[in-house]
Order: sequence, then C-alpha cells, then structure tokens
Amino acid sequence: MKSDIIVLGINDAHDSSAAILKNGNILFAIAEERIQRIKSVGGYPKNAIEECLKQSNLTKSDIDYVALAGTRAVPTNLLGSISSFSIVDFLKIQEEVRSKQFNQNIKILLKDIFPNFKPKGNPHYSLAELPLVETRDLNEVDRKKYLKYRLDFIADDLNINSKKIYTIDHHKCHAYYAYYFSKFRNENIISLTLDNGGDGIYDSINLFDQNGNFSVIHSSHECIIAAIYSLVTLLLRMKPYEHEFKVMGLAPYAKDFYKSRCKKVFDEILSLDGFKFVKSKKLKDYYTYLSENLKYERFDTIAGSLQDWTEEILIKWISNVIKKTSISKIVYSGGVALNVKANQLISEIKELDEIFVPPGAGDESLSIGASWALLDIQNNENYYRKNIKPVTNAYLGSNISKSDFEIFFKHPLISKDYKIIEGNPNQLAAEALYNQEIVGLCRNRMEFGPRSLGNRSIIANPSSKETIIKINEAIKGRDFWMPFAPSINLGRENVYLTNQPNIDLSYMTSTVNSKKISEKHFVAAMHPYDKTLRVQIVKREINPDYFDLIENFYQISGIGGVLNTSLNIHGKPIVMNPMDIINEILSVDKINLNNLIIGNVFLKKI
Repeated sequence: MKSDIIVLGINDAHDSSAAILKNGNILFAIAEERIQRIKSVGGYPKNAIEECLKQSNLTKSDIDYVALAGTRAVPTNLLGSISSFSIVDFLKIQEEVRSKQFNQNIKILLKDIFPNFKPKGNPHYSLAELPLVETRDLNEVDRKKYLKYRLDFIADDLNINSKKIYTIDHHKCHAYYAYYFSKFRNENIISLTLDNGGDGIYDSINLFDQNGNFSVIHSSHECIIAAIYSLVTLLLRMKPYEHEFKVMGLAPYAKDFYKSRCKKVFDEILSLDGFKFVKSKKLKDYYTYLSENLKYERFDTIAGSLQDWTEEILIKWISNVIKKTSISKIVYSGGVALNVKANQLISEIKELDEIFVPPGAGDESLSIGASWALLDIQNNENYYRKNIKPVTNAYLGSNISKSDFEIFFKHPLISKDYKIIEGNPNQLAAEALYNQEIVGLCRNRMEFGPRSLGNRSIIANPSSKETIIKINEAIKGRDFWMPFAPSINLGRENVYLTNQPNIDLSYMTSTVNSKKISEKHFVAAMHPYDKTLRVQIVKREINPDYFDLIENFYQISGIGGVLNTSLNIHGKPIVMNPMDIINEILSVDKINLNNLIIGNVFLKKI
C-alpha cells in the first residue's frame, strides 16, 4: 500500500469547490467563487483545483484518486445556472415552466425560456456538450451521456485514468463531511442531511458506528423544507438559493397573532410519520399554492410563519430520530443546516447530548465529504479511518503570498491614500475600534465556507448602534433588519450568553440567547428584535492573532468581543487576497475603509 494517498475532491455543481487531502487530512480547500469572484459559481472548479495543487506543492501527477461529488450529471448546475439566474429569471421558471407543467400539463423546457443563456461565470464545461436542461427532463440515455462527458472532461484535464475517478452520492458526501470534521470518534454517531435535493434525495439519516462503519438508516425525496424555504424567498422577491438567510433574519419581527393563521398554510405541505417525512399528495405546484394562500399576508408574517414551521418540524424529526436510534450525539449537514435559528432550538432538545454543524455545511463542502467517503471505499483494515484527525478550524484556504503583498503596496490607491503605522497591529486595531473606527482584516489563511472568522473580516466596536449605520454606509449595504455577529474570546462566553447550548460555537452555525449585558456591549452585533447572537467563540490556540486583537480591545474598553462581518461588498464573495480589496472595495466610489491589517502591517487612510 502506498504510504501517502493524495485525493482530490471536486464539487462541480453550484457552489463548486475543490479540496486536497493527504491520508485523509485536509491540506487545502477552496470554493471556486473566491477565485472567479462570482458568488456560488458552478461548474468544473478548474481554478480551485489549480490553487489546491499550488498551495499543497503538488502536481496533477501526484493525485491518486479523484472524488467527484454527485452520481448524477445535472446540466443546469454544471453550467452555473443558480449564480447566473436573476430573481426575474426564477419567477419566469415558476410562472412559465412549472405552473404550465403542473396545471396545464404543458411541457416547456428551460432552453425555450432562456434561448440565449450564458453563464455568469466560467463553468469550463462546454455549453455545446451540456445544454440548459433540468434533471426531470433527462432520460436515462442522456444522463449516462452527460455523466460520461463529465468524467472524460475531468480525466483529460487532470491527465488521470478515468478509473481513478469515483462518483460519490451527494448525501453521502454531506454525511461524511459532518462526521469527519467533528471531534466524534469511537462511538455511535447519527449523521443527518437535509437540503434541496441531490442525486434524487432530500433527506437522510445515517449511522457511523463505534468502528467508523457507515450505513444509511433512511433516506427519501420527501423532505421539501429547503425547497419551500427557497420558494418563499422568491415569493418575497428575494433571490432563492442565496437570500434564505434574509428571510430567517426577518422572521422574529412577525407577530404571533398573525402567524398562527399563516402557519396553517405550511402545515398542509409536510408531516411526519416517526422520523419519516411525508409530503402532501394533493399538492404539486407549491409556488402557486403558496402565492394564492399567502397573498393577503404581511411579508414579516410569512417569514415568521415559515421559520416557525421549519423549527417545529425539525425539532420533532430530530427528537424522533434520537428516540428511534437511542443515539443522542448528532452531526448535521446540508443546506437546511445553515438555518442558525433552527439550530439553536435543535441544540436545546432535552434528549440531545450534543450536535455538531460544520462550517460551510452547504454544497461547497461536498468536495471534502466526497474525499473522505472515497477513502472509506479504499479502506484497508481501518488504516485511513484511524489516521483522519478531527478538523479543529476552518482556515483551510490561501495565505497571503509575498507577491500579493508587493502588488498591493505598490498600487496607487494604497501608496497614495494610506500610510503604514508602526507598532503591534492588534493593539492598533483595538485602539481604532475603541475610537469607533472600522478595521478590515486580511491575513493568515482564508476561511472555508460562507462565514468570515477573523482572517477575511471587517470588525468594529459592537457597543454602538452607530456602528451599524457606519458599516452599512461604508461598505456592506445590508438590509435594515439583518443583524451583524460578534466574535467573543473563549473564557468570556458565560458573561454574555444565557446558556451554553449543546453545539460547537466556533463557526457561527447557531444563534444563542444573550444576557442583559450583551444589549449594552453587543447592541450592534445582535438581532435587534429577539436579542440573539450568532456568535463565534475564538480560541487562542486556533487563531492567536484574532484572539490577541479581541483581548487588546477588552483591555481598553471592557468589552469582551468585537463585531465581525465578512470582508466583501454586497453580492460578492469574501475576498481572497489583498488585491480583491482594491478591485472590489477601495476602487468603488463612496466606500470608506479607513483602517486595514494586511498580513502583519497596519494601514491607515491619510
């Protein structure tokens, strides 16, 4: 057996990504969006693959196996339709394709509605070989043809034998990602997955036993929570597959009196039979059903009712899973696991011992999960299982290279408008925060997943409501109801949080109830209505620079954390390198970012 096994993981659907693993341990992982600078871009992650190899000091010839997420080829996803379609486009799909199909039995293809479709990004796959067609419109011959094209394309690009490319079931990827990222080993663990569909499945319940053996307890195409959430997002004229978090943020503003009537509409859609979801047999056109039955309801009432329905059914489901399996430790992944409000209530289930939601629980992490699942296929007397260490942090991406520094500091927007301030950058940043200034951080390895965790972040003083206005006017432009989040150093969480839920708070994957002092110290970094915190607990051994900055701020302010939001403008991915800051932030009129830490250098605008 070869001593070092190198696996390249690939997700080539929406939120495409790549990962390099050596003997099961992650060397590097990155989403294609960070390089193409197009949010949730889909297709073959050619740039991400090249970055993985470069950062790991490997070449294509070093790759032993390729783990490809997804056993079905879905041309719409492979061509990046989700990142390319606008809200108007999604409305057209519902009104001109789905409605006519369900209600008039008229079949209309996407290519008829979008004859001149062109991806927003570069999917690298050929539009001539992969037409804009949905899974439901593919026959078995076409599915095999497109899968073969996909495999042949990858084999050619990587110069690897196609027999070394393994396709891994979508939900298996999710399940493996959540389990092997977690600290859990040598005990029975339930791995739950929930999303808007993948390889014909919406939900699955899986077991990793005490020896690491994987088995599927149940899976189905019944749990349409994610699909309904996306349709309501569109109904509220926000972008599905991207703005669901806005609906979640809006939900607490709804009044209970109005929600009770509205929630009945959602209750008709889905029910539970033990741990099995059962969708309504009489409903097919969910968008029309929701449009007609919610047309007289307020926007916040719709959001609140949807969130209540989601939370209620998830709590019942997971409670039933625990009772049925007698296993009370759970890992959880898939798009629905991004619902941080629901995760808080799930973590408070009485029968639950502990739940873990990994960073980037959506499809961007399929490349990593596929790699771990492939190694299980190649397993030899548990060799790989024994050597896959729990992942302790989400800093899996690029560091700032010497050339990045040189190009950045020579740029006229930096050389003319900023000056270098000598001293400890963490202390200087703390002083700037104390003086109600905003600081941009771009240093050390980039975070994996949708959350900035202190390395590609904008930070600010969380104790003033003026901070919200300042950040929104300076750079973010967030919707008025959307809260920012705090980063709090480990050891001070009990000062601000009312309870410690049974969930890891390292990755901003759950909200938490706050104590009264939080309303003073974190007024700008909490939900303004329900006072919850989508907190990141920072550990010194994981991110010493960020921990030190927060500690410096505490010493001069008495406040045990900072406001943390991602370093990007609205609609763009989190920045990858300092030049992204120049190209997308500093070069835009009326955007002010007066303080920067680039690597270990503190810059102040002149």
